[in-house]
Amino acid sequence: MKHKISPVMLLLLWLLLPGSLSAQDLGAGDTYSDPLRSGGSGPPMVVIRDGKFSLGGGRGPKADQVEVTIDYLLGVGVTEITLGQYRNFLTASRSADLKKFTNGSDKLPVTGISWDEAEAYVTWLSRETGHYYRLPSASEWEYAARSGTSSTYSWGDDVGENRANCLNCKSPHTGKVAPVGSFSANDWGLYDMHGNVWEWTKDCIDPVMAPPINGMPKLFGNCDLRELRGGSTHSDAWSIRAGTRASAQRQGKTSDLGFRVVMDIPE
Repeated sequence: MKHKISPVMLLLLWLLLPGSLSAQDLGAGDTYSDPLRSGGSGPPMVVIRDGKFSLGGGRGPKADQVEVTIDYLLGVGVTEITLGQYRNFLTASRSADLKKFTNGSDKLPVTGISWDEAEAYVTWLSRETGHYYRLPSASEWEYAARSGTSSTYSWGDDVGENRANCLNCKSPHTGKVAPVGSFSANDWGLYDMHGNVWEWTKDCIDPVMAPPINGMPKLFGNCDLRELRGGSTHSDAWSIRAGTRASAQRQGKTSDLGFRVVMDIPE
């Protein structure tokens, strides 16, 4: 039976045993938000269950339709990291980047963030909470996006109307980034896995070799390039499929590129 952990209980766990939250405390479908040592709360997370799926969209014969097994519970960010959450990181870490940081609604996804800057955020978040936050592997990302389905999109094979933010999605936000959570969540409670902004993953780029079949990131090949997932408001419907892959230089910064975090849940 699913159970929810209240913010008060999370705070007590953090105060008494920092970093002690485990699979015994959380089950698939549970949501939580870690208290931050500097004040406030971390990004809202949802626990996704273990399982198997066919990783699609490979660029070589060895990478097509790889059967991947996720045999562990994983906390996944309910939304992309927002401007407000990233601004909090810059403020708490006394970063000089705060002076030139983009103004905008706290509910917009943060964009213009390089892979290395996303890595800096998850390192800070891990230290703040006592839990291991990181960028998702490409396999974990696709597993979460599919949310138990095998269709083109989490809702079916037709892009439909106003289900996501892309050029062909018939959305009022077309051509501009929408606030997180502007569209319906997938079956696992995750928002904007299709469209809105591209999302960094941990994976390096190797066009031939298949990724690990245990859900871990591909840490071989060209690691100056990192894999992107999800498509953006500037992408066509084909490019926001669950299995679509793209890449960018790790120092790349564009107005439609952000990230989402995951958290390892100790057994």
